[in-house]
Amino acid sequence: MPRYFLTVVFAAIACAGATAAELRRAPYLQVSRTDGITIRWRTDDSVRYTSVVRFGLSPDKLGQSVAATEAHQHYPGKRDWLANLVGLKPDTKYYYALEADRATLCGADERHWFRTACEIGAARKLRFWFFGDSGSNRPRDDDLKKVLGYTSPIDPIRVRNGFRKFNQNQPLDGIILLGDNAYPFGTDEQYQASFFNVYADDLRSTPLWPCIGNHDIDDAYRYAFTTNTAAKAGGTKSPNMHYYSADIGNLHLVVLDPWKNWLQETTDENHQPWQKQLDWLKKDLAANKQQWSFVVNHFPLYCDGNYNSDTNKPLVMLRERLVPIFDQHGIDLCLTGHDHTYQRSYLLHGHTGLSNTFDPMRHRKSDSDGRKAPIRKPATKDGGTMYIVNGTGGGSRINGKFTHPALVPFDTPKGTQRGIAIPGSFLIELDGLNLTAWQIDEHGKELDRFSIVHDAARR
Repeated sequence: MPRYFLTVVFAAIACAGATAAELRRAPYLQVSRTDGITIRWRTDDSVRYTSVVRFGLSPDKLGQSVAATEAHQHYPGKRDWLANLVGLKPDTKYYYALEADRATLCGADERHWFRTACEIGAARKLRFWFFGDSGSNRPRDDDLKKVLGYTSPIDPIRVRNGFRKFNQNQPLDGIILLGDNAYPFGTDEQYQASFFNVYADDLRSTPLWPCIGNHDIDDAYRYAFTTNTAAKAGGTKSPNMHYYSADIGNLHLVVLDPWKNWLQETTDENHQPWQKQLDWLKKDLAANKQQWSFVVNHFPLYCDGNYNSDTNKPLVMLRERLVPIFDQHGIDLCLTGHDHTYQRSYLLHGHTGLSNTFDPMRHRKSDSDGRKAPIRKPATKDGGTMYIVNGTGGGSRINGKFTHPALVPFDTPKGTQRGIAIPGSFLIELDGLNLTAWQIDEHGKELDRFSIVHDAARR
């Protein structure tokens, strides 16, 4: 048999045995910074040689490339990849593509792009999409007849579509999660179904800043995300990936974790991981010089919906510990989930007690709720903090009375209530010293809109 014939046969056999890598988790963006970004994705385990990101200033000119590394080897049959892009220009749009063994997995088109962060402290207009408790897209055991009878997608899909309708493709500077991103246990499979599948189109071009919730019982969160622990995006270095901070334009963002580092194990307030986190928080806020400061945490400090912040012991303890720190450092907004409702407070200062101790003359820093006219917030640190509950990303329910006196009243079909039980998500736009925020329902309609103006730079 001729040698060239054997060569062709063996080559054909080798090609037949080779398999192309499959994209199992679409790309998502993490730790956006002025000079770079982190891109993550997942394939099956058939990648043999190279996994690469190509990027550039147009989809047809991806002249730069970086090799990816495996973020971890934890799930059999799955390979999670991470690429750190560095040396980029600030506030610049780049396009990208993902490759495995020279085969393009996705990208090199108008849909796969990112914009690096603007310079820290810059007052460029910024837009952030917040949603909490969104993880209810999970398998159900309904019988087929019942399934066929449904006439619309489930709540998280409608909330997502409502936001897209409202936003009209305007670019976002970040997606900020408020916890409980995958029900019921936060496993890898549940994260894929409830989060990565649902928001894939948004995540491939918008940086993600995650927050952990009490349904993250499994450790999949730890393997799915990269957070700003090394302070590459500003802020203060963190000893734990579950809490971190970052600087985005003129915003200082802090993400806290009372769950994995405290409440999942104990309600002892002297629990060392919790004390260590509080020490880190104080250090971080003391170093902050940004005009706006937001703190994100899954558990609300003021609420009367599914949870009552007067009677729920962890919420009472969180309020007693965190409010004095927020007051001392002039936090503007505290954004939370957990309660599957939308509630927000007036600008508050100095109130850590139960609702019957709330005195509007002492604890409310502005009579305005920001709807008819902007709330004017002084530059001083005692200007007050607004507390927002936004746990409606995956649906809504109410077991309480919506009567907490520190919260803003809304006109609803059931009368005036200090909260709204309608599925939705939350959008904030910062424009220099001006803040505008919207609560948006599943139809793309405003449920609430308010604005805040800083009278001058904070610091």
